[in-house]
Amino acid sequence: MTDSTRAALHAARQGSIGLAYKILTDAIRSEDATAAFTLAQWRMSGDLIRRDLGEAQRLYGIAANLGLRSAEPVYLALLATGAGDASRDWLGALDLMRRNKNPRYRRELELISAMEIDSEGNPREKFTVEWISSKPRIGAIRDFLTPNECEFLIEIAKPELTESVVVSPNTGALIRDPIRTSSTATFPFVRESPALHAINRRIAYATGTSYEQGEPAQVLAYSVGDEYKPHLDALPSADNQRALTALLYLNDTYTGGQTEFETLDWAFEAERGDALIFANIDDEGRPVLEARHAGRPVISGEKFILSKWIRERPLDLKGPGGRPF
Repeated sequence: MTDSTRAALHAARQGSIGLAYKILTDAIRSEDATAAFTLAQWRMSGDLIRRDLGEAQRLYGIAANLGLRSAEPVYLALLATGAGDASRDWLGALDLMRRNKNPRYRRELELISAMEIDSEGNPREKFTVEWISSKPRIGAIRDFLTPNECEFLIEIAKPELTESVVVSPNTGALIRDPIRTSSTATFPFVRESPALHAINRRIAYATGTSYEQGEPAQVLAYSVGDEYKPHLDALPSADNQRALTALLYLNDTYTGGQTEFETLDWAFEAERGDALIFANIDDEGRPVLEARHAGRPVISGEKFILSKWIRERPLDLKGPGGRPF
């Protein structure tokens, strides 16, 4: 950490946000990568100053170009996704990966080059939906992911897995609950690498929604005995409800673990790469009780799925109001 960044952080702790902001901006003009990274984080969080994802993207880019390696993954993610008010530059993100010698980037570029996508990362391929139910509306798409894509998603998730949580119906807070005993790796937009972003755009295309409606992708791991007991994905109360759920099955080297809809007396027997998509609300925005489902206990092996909740409207990424600068 540079002297300028230390001074800025000290000023911020003393409540002198204006002084801290000036110290960082002056240091950035002197090509201080740590100062650029710090101000980018402030712009991202919106806790101390106004959230501005476009400005955060620019500042992460400065820090990355000045050689701060920790800034590059976030800059790359913002280039690929264009989250919030950041400028989306899909080809620029791919070019950045080509110029980097990171083995993971080479792996992702290989995955992306095999995808049927256009110059903006949008899918060109058509998907055949196998309709299973009209209430709730449930459809399956076979071979939605390739084996290599499944392996990649498992690889990036494994180091990030933590105990799964659920939304408390009383407080809205995320809590541990025996209803859900899996492990989860969550990938918000600041950690959404280009290969994962292309898959998220594929999910949006297949569900007839926009990328901006999707919550962060989660990769779930279920060990022997783990389960997700019967539940609804619709939130207890929400202005922007979870309209759809997409489940992508990343392996099939386990027994048990079926996704079961108890009111239909039906369970999905998935193979690696399959996708299951179902509606959580009706045309009036009310939760569909028939969409109550469960991830049954795993009997042997370990089950991996990618879970994606899709809202009625784009997510609000503006951040807290009333912040300076």
